[in-house]
Amino acid sequence: MRILISAVSSARSPSGICRHAASLARSLAEARQSEHVTLLLGPWQASYFQHAFGLRHTKLHVVTVDVRSNSFDRNLWYYRTLPDLAREYSADAVHLSFPVPLARRRFSCPVLMSLHDLYPYDIPGNFGAARVLFNRAFLRQCLRESDAVVCSSDFTRARLRSVESQAWHKAVRIHQSVAVNPNRGHMPSIPEISGRAFLLTVAQHRRNKNLALLIAAFAGLRECDESKRRMRLVIIGAEGPETRTLRATITRHSLQQHVVLQKALSDAELCWLYRNCALLIAPSSIEGFGLPVAEALHCGSRVLCSDIPIFREIGGSRCFYFPLAHDNPAIVLSNAIRSALHEPAAELPAFNRFSPAEIAQQYIALYSRLIAGDGPLLPEADSIRYAGYAS
Repeated sequence: MRILISAVSSARSPSGICRHAASLARSLAEARQSEHVTLLLGPWQASYFQHAFGLRHTKLHVVTVDVRSNSFDRNLWYYRTLPDLAREYSADAVHLSFPVPLARRRFSCPVLMSLHDLYPYDIPGNFGAARVLFNRAFLRQCLRESDAVVCSSDFTRARLRSVESQAWHKAVRIHQSVAVNPNRGHMPSIPEISGRAFLLTVAQHRRNKNLALLIAAFAGLRECDESKRRMRLVIIGAEGPETRTLRATITRHSLQQHVVLQKALSDAELCWLYRNCALLIAPSSIEGFGLPVAEALHCGSRVLCSDIPIFREIGGSRCFYFPLAHDNPAIVLSNAIRSALHEPAAELPAFNRFSPAEIAQQYIALYSRLIAGDGPLLPEADSIRYAGYAS
């Protein structure tokens, strides 16, 4: 089986989508059923993919394509050039790591897409008034043209039904895999945390991540608890629409020496942070999956999440939760941090349902069905239902 994965995006540092594409490529290359895996990247992506993810395998071929980084050229490349590359590499299936303009009729093999979230509909502020319209159009077009839609969670698959009911019928849920190795951590160069306890969050600077709320809660924690004055808050993630707001919030609370904003780290460095943080905090209002939560639990971290359905799906009883719906959520979060810091981390499960090998086999089964012309649904996918979770 020869799989072509396209991950050409605007990202110039590791993002959640980049991590998904890299982990998918690596795990498929290690599967015995795969003959060859090709990962397509933009020229601006090659260096950080190799540095952050260490993509080395005899069956994995990383190809840097000839395309410029602006959105017009990238979208045109997906529509016009990707089908030619699929034929050139004799792909049995093409996997789009996120929604893009798709000319399905030009492919001679099945094409499937990963759907991480429905942010163009759920959080239009992440895109801006003009861009969100294009993102919605591309999303709908790709959903309709793809042979299968792989949702990263039951929650995302349920949301898809309300946005594009026709695509929902060819959607399956395959969780993202957790590829970090707890035994291969490497301390990052962050002088501010040397010899100090620190709180950690891993999130892009976007509105749904509620990072300004976290900073305000951290300020409250330091004010009401003298023992936490030496503690640091480390925020790992690419800059985005909320970066200016975050910096202003840090300044307003006089936390310039206590909050660390770091753009990107390697998997090994991130793993070290998971293993050594006092608490991993995920205060999001909505997510498509929540990879940092799954990774942190895999590394043995103590984890505190907002009480939203997707985190219940991923973390279950192994996380601590706090409610977002409150008149003063910063105080609620601050108190939740204090409480969680006094609790032990959850024990590691005997079976890792997010292991790369387990997830790779689910993809192999899906690819095999599509190649055989049997349709996208796996036997268990017909029964997937999202019943919601108590909050």
